[in-house]
Amino acid sequence: MCILCSQLFNEIHWSDRQLTPELITRGGGEAGRRQGRQIRTRLVERVLAHYHLDVSDDWSATNYVVANRKGGHQVVSSLAELWQAAGKMAGQNLDPLDDTLLEHLSDSGHER
Repeated sequence: MCILCSQLFNEIHWSDRQLTPELITRGGGEAGRRQGRQIRTRLVERVLAHYHLDVSDDWSATNYVVANRKGGHQVVSSLAELWQAAGKMAGQNLDPLDDTLLEHLSDSGHER
């Protein structure tokens, strides 16, 4: 259990694997964990924007919140769950090799 937020940890997702559950529960490496997660969240945000969805971290940066632009949202604990939830909310399978998605990502990269 996290000493800061009293949240239970089931399993560390592979994307956060550099940290051990013991280190996280004691609060060690928190700044690095949050920085890495913020980078991943921004990338996922760009992908989901193509499907008219939003993603954000919860306040403890242990869960993701996937939302559509109609007010629906779902809290998930890992990237794997995030993709499943986003697919359901979008009403379609999310294809990372979809030509229009890749074009969207390429175009949005030039807007910075």
